[in-house]
Amino acid sequence: MGGSIITQKEKEEPSPDLKQMERIASEISSSFSELSGLVLVHGAGSYGHPIVKRTGIHEGLKNERDKVHFAETQRLQNELNSIFTDILIENGVPAFPVQPSASAIMHGNLEEMNHEVVENLIKEDVVPVLYGVPAYDKENGCSILSGDEILPYLAEKLSAEEVLHGTNVEGIYTSDPRDNPEAKIVRKISSLDEVREYLGGSKDTDVTGGMENKVRHILESELSGKIFDASKKGNIQRALRGEEVGTHISP
Repeated sequence: MGGSIITQKEKEEPSPDLKQMERIASEISSSFSELSGLVLVHGAGSYGHPIVKRTGIHEGLKNERDKVHFAETQRLQNELNSIFTDILIENGVPAFPVQPSASAIMHGNLEEMNHEVVENLIKEDVVPVLYGVPAYDKENGCSILSGDEILPYLAEKLSAEEVLHGTNVEGIYTSDPRDNPEAKIVRKISSLDEVREYLGGSKDTDVTGGMENKVRHILESELSGKIFDASKKGNIQRALRGEEVGTHISP
């Protein structure tokens, strides 16, 4: 679930979107009993991207002040995760917070992360809820472990059937539909080369690569996935039930 959905991402201060969270939780709750297992991963939105861009910690820990920003950014992600899981729990979803940076090792990209606890929580019919975080990096002290990277890593380790990216647009377009009314949605993608010219960073402050990273991570992991508009009522239910929504990605 993208940070653009659960927060007011255009804000420079941490701002949850409680109305959207409530609707998302309701849709997940209504579909949860039909699933054989579910893992949720959410983005940081306004809780992460502005502070990271402002402080530059995604480029490493260069001084003592960076270490404070590193810690504060993690604390903010914990806060967002706590708000979201609280709303999920209120809607009857057994949402269990799992902090990825407690076990993640980065070296530019994610090298390893404990997935066994996630696997075992699923066996207990609990929903692990992970989230994008600043994480320990072997070379620079810190790099950003985004939800877009956590998702395919876990999906591969857990042999997931499908990965679903809930965003604030219907899928991959030939250009940004917010700027170009003639933009057309691409319904199926089997290689990055097919759509590379259409992909770019997020319109809002985003330090983790926007749509291109989402598509690339799915394809490189040789998974089946969808990118869809999670802000549209009913789309999360449809996606969880295997119905066609958004852009389908399969190598």
